Amino acid sequence: MLLKPVIDMWASFRQSESGSLTVEGVMWLPIYAVFIALIADVSLMFNSQTQVQRTVQDMNRLASSGFYLTEQEIEARVTAALSHLSANVTVDAQIDTTTNLIVTTASLPAKDVMAVGLIGIFGNLQLSAGAQHLIES
Repeated sequence: MLLKPVIDMWASFRQSESGSLTVEGVMWLPIYAVFIALIADVSLMFNSQTQVQRTVQDMNRLASSGFYLTEQEIEARVTAALSHLSANVTVDAQIDTTTNLIVTTASLPAKDVMAVGLIGIFGNLQLSAGAQHLIES
């Protein structure tokens, strides 16, 4: 039986009266919790920044092919596409007909995408991404 060694080890642990390892483990527990919270927040920030980058690139591609014709259309569409991440999305789109470039940048506060927010240093960060595309003629 595969569970017999585990059951024997659990019974031995339960009957042991030393407890020094248990106390050490409990002392380290808050540090592990903070570390896991940090990993969760940083992972969500990276994921959100990637979503912002992808959205900006997609909208620029659509604008470069003529689907969106004005800066306001691009800004409105990027804002709508990123509204699930934050209500505080800032988008700036510029269409330069002299250089045939569409340049779009989007940013949002990192605190809006953090799950825990335990580490205060990340609260003032802005997640931002930008892209530029040539206008197709």
